[in-house]
Amino acid sequence: MISKALKSRINALKLGIGEAQERYFLAEGQSVIKEGISAGWFPKWLIVSEESAEKYAPLIAQVSNKSEIFIVSEREMKELSTLETPPGILGVFPKRDINSPSGDILIIVDGIQDPGNLGTIIRTSDAVGSSGVVVLKGSIDPYNHKVVRGSMGSIFHIPVLKVEDNDEFFNKIINRYLIVGTSSHKGILYYDFEWRSPLALIFGSEARGLSRDTEKFCSAIVRIPIYGKAESLNVAVACGVILYEAVRKVMVK
Repeated sequence: MISKALKSRINALKLGIGEAQERYFLAEGQSVIKEGISAGWFPKWLIVSEESAEKYAPLIAQVSNKSEIFIVSEREMKELSTLETPPGILGVFPKRDINSPSGDILIIVDGIQDPGNLGTIIRTSDAVGSSGVVVLKGSIDPYNHKVVRGSMGSIFHIPVLKVEDNDEFFNKIINRYLIVGTSSHKGILYYDFEWRSPLALIFGSEARGLSRDTEKFCSAIVRIPIYGKAESLNVAVACGVILYEAVRKVMVK
């Protein structure tokens, strides 16, 4: 049985409230937790259900010297889980101090609120080998448990920085990066654009696109053509399309 204090901390992380979210985040499921451990992140607390203890025995052994491990009843796990059908394993990971990412390609998100979209953008950014993901103020917390799950463990692989002052961040990178925004209705066709690095590529929310305060820092805006009747693409899909083209062009050069 876990303590009331830890139970309260986990519940606060599920709801995204309180001081707990400043220091910790939740990851649930074997694959995500294994990705974290493989990347050198160890949970502060690992909670496993009695029914799943044997299944996860190798993973438990792997973190036994690094984590506090609790074996709980199925009822308790259901209360703690973020999922309708609990996978039987949940980790509470300590956050790390992330410096502003630097490198050839940065992905920046502006006002994205859907956790699945942000998780997929982090996963796609990891897949292309980007330098990191910067989440501007006004977006969902990148360490929300739904974002972590949507990233499929990629949040452990690349730097993901949450920015509190958007203007301050852009003023730091404006002279070092080509800053390119994306739009569903205006700008240069993404395959006609002269991509170069270092590149900072920005994706806005599906509802509003880029904010004016962000667009003012862009050197260019690119778009994906829509040939059918759909108004626009899902932002995570658009990220994949544009990002792979940008990386291809930059690598060729």
